[in-house]
Amino acid sequence: PVVGLRGFARGTAAYFRSLARAWRHPIASSKQPWDPRTAALGITAAAVLWFSQVSIVGVTGPEARWTGYLLSKVGVDAGSFEYWGSVLFQGQGVGVTVDMVMIGFVIVGAFLAALWSGDFSVRIPKRRRLPNAIVGGLMMGAGSRLAPGCNIGNIYSGIAELSVHSFIAAIGIVAGVYVMTHWIYREVGCAI
Repeated sequence: PVVGLRGFARGTAAYFRSLARAWRHPIASSKQPWDPRTAALGITAAAVLWFSQVSIVGVTGPEARWTGYLLSKVGVDAGSFEYWGSVLFQGQGVGVTVDMVMIGFVIVGAFLAALWSGDFSVRIPKRRRLPNAIVGGLMMGAGSRLAPGCNIGNIYSGIAELSVHSFIAAIGIVAGVYVMTHWIYREVGCAI
């Protein structure tokens, strides 16, 4: 037990030294991969802050609200559709909500982080991969509306709230990822 505590103490001290180095040299540190512990702490802090001020973190709900909002701007009465009017906007009228703004900032933040780290590039997918992307995207979109919620809402927020449907959805998500990984990489032999 004492050896384990010493190892834990050494690892913790090394972690905080690396954080101090990153703080002193933020530009150089941004070019390196994040320590998983730092990423986990950052994600946890963001989730706690968001939950305490707004609600659960979700992505597909705000994306669907953006669709309803943009349709309303081109003349479609999105509020008259039960899905947008009473489910997504909860009878409050079609408008921009705080989680819709968050989705915009996630996209901008991801772009800026990729640009800053030097990892940004425009890539055109191979033609044979397009059906996978299109069908997979449609299936994920349909699944996120049936689940209820996306992988972010169910795994990131729902499990933390001990939501039963989130545990069921998480099992389905993990099983689906496992099966599809084997199917996609069947020619080369899957490492999982």
